[in-house]
Amino acid sequence: MALRSKGLARYVRGISRVRFIPHNGEGTFPGATTALGGVFGGAGPFDFTAAHAVISAVPIIVKLDNAAAVSDTLDLSTYTETAVTAANWVAAFTATSIGGGWTASVDATTGRIKIVNSAGVYAQVYGQAAELAGFGGGVGAKFVVCDTLETIEVTPDVKADETDTVTDGNNLDTSVTEEGYVKGATGSFVDTAEDYYLMRLMSGGTIDSAGAFSWPNASSVKPNFGVEIFNPVYAEGEKFKSEMTGYRKITVYNAKGNLGADSWAKGWRKKPQSFTAKTYKNASGVQTTAVKYEDLTVAQFNALDIDNV
Repeated sequence: MALRSKGLARYVRGISRVRFIPHNGEGTFPGATTALGGVFGGAGPFDFTAAHAVISAVPIIVKLDNAAAVSDTLDLSTYTETAVTAANWVAAFTATSIGGGWTASVDATTGRIKIVNSAGVYAQVYGQAAELAGFGGGVGAKFVVCDTLETIEVTPDVKADETDTVTDGNNLDTSVTEEGYVKGATGSFVDTAEDYYLMRLMSGGTIDSAGAFSWPNASSVKPNFGVEIFNPVYAEGEKFKSEMTGYRKITVYNAKGNLGADSWAKGWRKKPQSFTAKTYKNASGVQTTAVKYEDLTVAQFNALDIDNV
């Protein structure tokens, strides 16, 4: 029997940060370089009617790792506004002055817009030009980092074992049990603050030009996203809060969310929301997991620079 060595017990306490990352359309995390997968939009054609007033200067924002976000505009005025193709979008992006190693292309396999950088790890592509072209499932590939969550829970979604039993004339049973399996996960969290973009990511709702958030309707499409949860880890014994030994990182893949109930009363309002994650097979037939646990050193966590990425 294996026993944990004395003095090596580790304890997870509290929530440090939670990061919500819109997925590429096929359920993968966006990556900065070609080797890391790139950031994908849709295949088009795209309806840019919502950008009619600014069709010659539709806002686009790109951000690489912890560098400052770079803003520019796409001139789509020479194309059919209701049917902008992926090639049209790529040509307009290429004509901008963004530079900095960013390139756009039409992916040869999927026909979707693909943006990569020549370096880096994390890439974000958002703004109206990205949203209407399907980046981040239509909400833009923009990360949301929270340090205001009161609670977050992730629970396995398990198909129960099934037992088939036959009873003979002597009242003896013969049975076969087929084992269940993990189908995915369900999750919920309570945010002590409110973020319209996070509410939009959870629900597929909309944010208008005045910044107002509206609930989704029957035609809305919820985006896929991933969740990264970072918890401080401590060794046994008496400690100050700053004396953690590392961080536990829990990653939830291929999730879709739901808005929680709105309620108002005396005191602070808190916003509950929930999500469901599913295992699935990718295009290569590889079965994915819904949740992954990793341990990070303090140095590895600090290097992620989560608050600025």
